[in-house]
Amino acid sequence: MVSKTRIARRRFLSATLALGAVLRFPASAQAAGSTHSSGLCQLSAEQEVGPYYIEDELLRSNITEGRTGVPLLLNIALVDARRCLPLANAIVDIWHCDALGIYSGFTKTKQSALPPGPMPTGAFGPPPGAGDLHGQLSPPPPQGKPTDRLTFLRGVQRSDAHGNVVFQTIFPGFYPGRTNHIHFKVRVAGSAGDGSLKGEHVSHVGQIFFPEKLTVLLMQDRPYRDHRIQRTALADDEVFLDQQGAASIARFQALDSSAASNGLRAQIIAAVDPESEPVAAQRSVGAFHG
Repeated sequence: MVSKTRIARRRFLSATLALGAVLRFPASAQAAGSTHSSGLCQLSAEQEVGPYYIEDELLRSNITEGRTGVPLLLNIALVDARRCLPLANAIVDIWHCDALGIYSGFTKTKQSALPPGPMPTGAFGPPPGAGDLHGQLSPPPPQGKPTDRLTFLRGVQRSDAHGNVVFQTIFPGFYPGRTNHIHFKVRVAGSAGDGSLKGEHVSHVGQIFFPEKLTVLLMQDRPYRDHRIQRTALADDEVFLDQQGAASIARFQALDSSAASNGLRAQIIAAVDPESEPVAAQRSVGAFHG
């Protein structure tokens, strides 16, 4: 008998081949250079980088490294907002936590308020009388010093001629004070000419969010439901609220028609100015950064 895991993986790999036809760079963006009417060339909002970024990650598309979770095929489509054209040959970093809220490189840093275990009642929001979830459960921000050399759920790619990068990953989990999200950074290559990442500068720092109904649905399955902490809803996440997160919600499709938990394709369009070095957004002192 063929295992469900093998079937799910086969569907995931098949979906990778079909991605170009389904979530390719939108035709409307290709035409934006002449019409400027699609709105896709307006600069995307900056979001904070958080404390878990690590430089010099692996150049790769599959970043799962065996981490379990709902398969996610993530397409980031880049637009050169200055010229209103696809942004080719840019460097895109992504990083996010696993299903239980842990980032590679920081596995010895306390990122969860409670150990793994059965999800308590009301786990998809603050319990009655909890008050400010961020202030009560969030640990102090780490200093950004890695505690290990693990690299799961981290990777780097260069955008193709259509401005696209595609990462094979899993749907992110959550941790105290933050809803489910994926970090990404766009860097414009320098003039070294040797294919290295040297000499580049950062043109955009963003975060990717997902519709609340979808996230609540996915968090009911393992391994996500084994995370005992109270999940911060999209509407209670400070980054989402204060840093224009509503404009950074990915569009998505299920890999098949049976269930979203079998896997998803998702796309976010980021319009950046490749000649600028914007300052990433920051929250006030005392707020949890991640």
